[in-house]
Amino acid sequence: MWYNVDFDKLILLLLPTPTRKPKNFGFLQALTSSIANLHYRWSRMREENLKKLSYNSQKCYLRGVLNDRYDPEERRITIKNKVNKAQDYIYTQAENLPVYLGTMWLETEFNYEGSTIDFMVNVPQEIMNLKINEIVATIEFYVLAGKSYQIIAI
Repeated sequence: MWYNVDFDKLILLLLPTPTRKPKNFGFLQALTSSIANLHYRWSRMREENLKKLSYNSQKCYLRGVLNDRYDPEERRITIKNKVNKAQDYIYTQAENLPVYLGTMWLETEFNYEGSTIDFMVNVPQEIMNLKINEIVATIEFYVLAGKSYQIIAI
């Protein structure tokens, strides 16, 4: 492609045949080393940006990018939807309703209906302790505007 440039080969091709000596080649190589270094850094940045653009805001891709960056061996980071359970209320005496509610299981606040959380990101505790800011920045980069999330340590 147009962006793949071999500077050593280019020097040899542009150098006239009678002057293709190791000393001349080394001198011209030293002159082009700064632009070759700049080209190398640009090509690495291009690869990183193409990889960054290969992901999007879908939950499967978001989980993939989080696992690729922060837990590549065990891939323990997961994304789950909230449960949307109806809340049970304990009534006061003035309401004259039954007090017995049966067996109840306590849920976290964002699992109930009416919560503003759209999805939960489960991250292992040791990763969360070290890289919480990077994880938040990565999620904020990919998540759609208006979607909210909660990071939970597992």
